[in-house]
Amino acid sequence: MTLSEFENLRNSQPAFMLYFYNDTCGVCKTLWPRVETLLNDEFPEIRLLRVSATESRELAGQLRMLSVPGIVLFMDGQEIFRANGMISMQELENRIARPYGMMFG
Repeated sequence: MTLSEFENLRNSQPAFMLYFYNDTCGVCKTLWPRVETLLNDEFPEIRLLRVSATESRELAGQLRMLSVPGIVLFMDGQEIFRANGMISMQELENRIARPYGMMFG
């Protein structure tokens, strides 16, 4: 994903989450399907995008994603939440639920 594509997304999507990963990251591979299931089941209005940190280095640097997995949630064009490294599904759900409820409730 380029910076331009990111800005277009930021201006056109009410809510989206970027999931930065690396092909050699075991945690990235384990966490991805769980994040995908959580968003599909509990937060369907959030668009989830999987972004290669290697292929999108410029964007990762701009967003200060210095380690993977990296998760960034945007709502109304603003960063709402971020996490780097392992995060529990319960913590992720808790961090998303309130702003999600306020926006889509």
